[in-house]
Amino acid sequence: MSNKMEMPARKRRHQDLGVPAGDAADRANISRPANSGWPLAAQDLTPLAWWRTLPSNLLRDAEHQLIIDTLDTIYVMDRREEFAAALYGDAAAAIGLALSLLPIHEVTLTVDIAMTALLRCALAGDATATLVVAHLLRSIELDHPFITKLSTSWCTSVASRSCEGTSRALQNSDLNESVVLGSASYRTEADA
Repeated sequence: MSNKMEMPARKRRHQDLGVPAGDAADRANISRPANSGWPLAAQDLTPLAWWRTLPSNLLRDAEHQLIIDTLDTIYVMDRREEFAAALYGDAAAAIGLALSLLPIHEVTLTVDIAMTALLRCALAGDATATLVVAHLLRSIELDHPFITKLSTSWCTSVASRSCEGTSRALQNSDLNESVVLGSASYRTEADA
């Protein structure tokens, strides 16, 4: 009888979606947006470094899925419950985990994992996680000169999503018609 305990194999939840899975060959399948103007691209870096190197507009659905797959392969030994919830997309846990690491004086593997979990939530549309990413980018001293632009890209993504959501809500409500009619009559009165 063997005393050896075997870990069950973990199946990637997104392996059947046709999304790159995580090794260097797979990352090569992620395309660089034409004329992005950004000095780095997703395929040049590990997904654990994207939070500190890529702006929000360069992280689309394919990159989001690769982040999820990357986090799904990580086993955490300490702070297991907090880390596990954060890794699986619990925004409150990811925010708490990232903030618990403050002050961050250097980027370690633990910081990269925690911030990537936070990035996962931000890419899923959680506005609070997105703002925490932006704030922490400005709080941590990183070795590149474009940190302000990087932080700003995350603030802009929150504002953009908020405006899109408001516009969508207005389009789907009766209020939209009255706002449009009201603003049209206001313009008519202003022009008179």
